[in-house]
Amino acid sequence: MAIECDLTINFGTAGNSLAYLGGGWARSEPDFTWGIGAESHIVLPKLQAADAYVLTLDVVPFVHTPALPSQRLIVSMNDTVIGSSDLSRPTLLGYRFSRGMIGPGERVLITLRHPDAARPTDFAANGDDRFLAFALSEAKLYRIAGLDGGVPDRLPPGLMLGPARQAGCGARGDTEVTEWARRQTGMSVPQIALRFESLGENCEFGLFQRRCDSEPLGLLRFSSTFARNLIRGINNGFQGLGAAEDIDPRLEGDKPREYMIHEKKFGLVYHTFVYEGQRSIWLMREQESARLKFLLRKFMEELAVAEKIFVYKRNAVVAEEEILPLHMALNQYGENTLLWVQPAEPNRPAGTVEVIMPGLLKGYIDRFAPDDNAHDFSFDGWLRICANACVLDRLRKPEPPWSGS
Repeated sequence: MAIECDLTINFGTAGNSLAYLGGGWARSEPDFTWGIGAESHIVLPKLQAADAYVLTLDVVPFVHTPALPSQRLIVSMNDTVIGSSDLSRPTLLGYRFSRGMIGPGERVLITLRHPDAARPTDFAANGDDRFLAFALSEAKLYRIAGLDGGVPDRLPPGLMLGPARQAGCGARGDTEVTEWARRQTGMSVPQIALRFESLGENCEFGLFQRRCDSEPLGLLRFSSTFARNLIRGINNGFQGLGAAEDIDPRLEGDKPREYMIHEKKFGLVYHTFVYEGQRSIWLMREQESARLKFLLRKFMEELAVAEKIFVYKRNAVVAEEEILPLHMALNQYGENTLLWVQPAEPNRPAGTVEVIMPGLLKGYIDRFAPDDNAHDFSFDGWLRICANACVLDRLRKPEPPWSGS
């Protein structure tokens, strides 16, 4: 599979958006353009042939709590709805569509419907009586090839591996599930855990790896940040990460208080497992600056090699629209695999892993750890997901590395 970004539209004043705008837009501002009224239109030139496409939009909704807590966005490609979202915060969104939706014309019309547009003057005396919906800063169009034509390592969308509860590998007890995982993958539990790298949104998966007797060095293993910051960071190689002036060590929690790092450029917040009295704030800042720069180099190398399976989870439900921009970002460096983990569903029991599209797997877990206790995770659920993801990734890539290093 090959993913190419064919078009980037910048909606700031100095951008290139005027060549693509239809109706329903305000005048451009330095970093974005407001969609106004009931709908806005983007007109694209004829698209190059591909098996499928992904359109990403970087949007900020106009909200004013409590009266207007969110904005609805419905996206259509020509006359076909390709997705809808209800947004309360800045978000990067992605929508898939097939070549069959494009039609024979020379141009493609994207319609953004936003029925909740409202006037700021109705909420505050600021004099702005435009009906504002979303501020759009950037749109990207990705062309995906290699889905058809007999590619030998392709897995069909919808293929699933389930928890496979057989005699001797039931759900009760770590010993039973670890034996099942060894049989399923041909690897030890520490080797399985080392095949993965966490992308957030908290330290739950990093703690699962520790329980597996694996301590991989990972840029985001014990970090949290908003998905939009994460994707933008991957897209620009986390440029500037590790600058000492952006690192703010804070003593937090119960005694003994732990140094938590608050990184300003990309909004990373993470544990250090260093406690009050062990180091000075100055030394923490210097050490974390060097550490982040080292881990960033390692992270970018891993993206280029494309041997790890990258894991993203969030305790709240994450829609496909929020995952696709992350998948696109990872694949600009190499043929990377993303494992997106969500709560189990009636037809997708805990431990199931499903192929959504090449390189994008969706895992289903019985439960996530509570927000206030990341140590209380489901070891059984995570290990079953990881084992099945390893099998699917092995089928997709003819000769993946299985050394666990």
